[in-house]
Amino acid sequence: MDIRIDKEIEGNAIVLHVAGRLAGDAIAQLKDVCESVGDHYVLDLSKLMFADDAGAEAIRALCKRGAEIRGASTFIKLLMNGETG
Repeated sequence: MDIRIDKEIEGNAIVLHVAGRLAGDAIAQLKDVCESVGDHYVLDLSKLMFADDAGAEAIRALCKRGAEIRGASTFIKLLMNGETG
């Protein structure tokens, strides 16, 4: 398993808990799930262990479309900001 995405309702918010590795086919899987929930949702990345460059770009694109990020590790934050080698 590369990625696991669990959907939860917290009050008025839809929260997508993302766990595993965001690379390859997992990127398309994440995009599909995000498209199915609409424009405003929370991506909980507290259990996301790895993302490649394409995965980080996908997260950035989802943020531009209205996703809110929470729980991202320092590693994932650095990837999202393009601050890795």
